[in-house]
Amino acid sequence: MRRWAGSVLRRRGAARWSPVLLLLVGGCAGGKIDLFTPKVSAQVEEWDFLGQRGRRIVTDHFEVYSTIPDKELEEALPTFLETAYRQYVATVPPGPAAEQRLQTYIFGSRRDWMGYTRMQSPHRAPVYSKIRQGGYTEGSTSVLFYTTRSATLATLAHEGWHQYAGSRFPNRLPPWLEEGLACYHESFYYEGSRPQFTPRHNTLRINSLREAVQRGNLFPLRQIINTDAGQVILDHQARDTQVYYAQTWALVTFLRHGRYAGAFSELLRDFAAGALPAAAGAARLTGPDPVGTSYGEAVFYAYFGTDLDRIEREYQDHLARVAGF
Repeated sequence: MRRWAGSVLRRRGAARWSPVLLLLVGGCAGGKIDLFTPKVSAQVEEWDFLGQRGRRIVTDHFEVYSTIPDKELEEALPTFLETAYRQYVATVPPGPAAEQRLQTYIFGSRRDWMGYTRMQSPHRAPVYSKIRQGGYTEGSTSVLFYTTRSATLATLAHEGWHQYAGSRFPNRLPPWLEEGLACYHESFYYEGSRPQFTPRHNTLRINSLREAVQRGNLFPLRQIINTDAGQVILDHQARDTQVYYAQTWALVTFLRHGRYAGAFSELLRDFAAGALPAAAGAARLTGPDPVGTSYGEAVFYAYFGTDLDRIEREYQDHLARVAGF
């Protein structure tokens, strides 16, 4: 039986850092979330952060440091995270290199989360301080704070992709694809004892798109593929940030599940092989503006062509269909 659903919001750029600025998550009827008996084994030991008692939880691919008060949720983390990890691997299999565990900090309060952030990332703390719900990722480490069960798990799923992409591959994805794939992996529900991920049916993103279509404030495709999410967070209101994330999710569904599916698969294979920068460089040299073409735009040109006007029309039609218009 389907028990509850979750979805989320967030970012990342050349320096491999990723704030989630806002997080809106839907739950089941009546707001009750029933967790399950964990199926993944984990090593658990005590952990302390500035006098706050917590636990260190180690699984095959994650090392979690938690001070959250919800012990039932905490016990569910190993199964949830390892199931999410399998989703990432299914999207882009990692190379044969030794895998480091992905470090995740989940604080029981925003105050403790901000205290840790100021100590560990003082230069980024002014940006991170804008986050009211959610978290961020730097390299293979994500840092978030507990709000509700559904919001916390959804943020973990989103940030987990950033951790995976930032630590398992030699090069980086362009921001539009990095964020789009993080959103692509964030939506899920529980059926039986494990989470079931629903990348093409992200209710939060669909709702954001619907509102943006009604307001007429969608970003043009060229702006999406040229923009870093951190720039959107600093330059725009929270509503526009939500639209940006929703459109990157929709762009991934548009490219991965339609006429461009073959080119999208080739892009991901080249990313795994470390060949993406070379492809982007070649596309930049032969593109319409060799000097002014961004990395995100160059990657798009390399695999989907330079006729942005035509692709824009197709993409806008996709947005309208997804939004229910």
